[in-house]
Amino acid sequence: MEIRLAFPNEVDAIMQVMEDAKKCLAESGSDQWQNGYPNADIIIDDIISGQAYVALEEGELLAYAAVTKSPEETYEAIYEGSWQGGESEYLVFHRIAVAADVQGQGVAQTFLEGLIEGFDYLDFRSDTHAENKAMQHIFEKLGFQQVGKVPVDGERLAYQKLKK
Repeated sequence: MEIRLAFPNEVDAIMQVMEDAKKCLAESGSDQWQNGYPNADIIIDDIISGQAYVALEEGELLAYAAVTKSPEETYEAIYEGSWQGGESEYLVFHRIAVAADVQGQGVAQTFLEGLIEGFDYLDFRSDTHAENKAMQHIFEKLGFQQVGKVPVDGERLAYQKLKK
């Protein structure tokens, strides 16, 4: 799997992956991403900001994630728990999505593992909807711990992985 920064000419392919993920979430009963988010403007902003990452296999775009650097304002408002380890700098994974034809095949896990190994950080954070059981399962397989809740688009479960 090739993991790299996304190119501006890949917005359409990324949006197809996003639409696949939105459909999968809806079919699982989750209302996450059913309100027009994320849209192409957000993906373009991610690319311009240098935080848009893609996973490819034989040239086919399989997955997308935005990787942002601390601080994350909404993450400062964690409740029903707390961030662990006290690292002053951390990375956050947002907008994780996988193409429909490879969902359930370990692509998201491999992609996130590659991103974690590729960054010289010790603290990785993310959040997901309480009904997004697939993402929760992936986080747990990767060694993330649920550490509380954050006020992102209502309420989201907060996850953290401290790299040894």
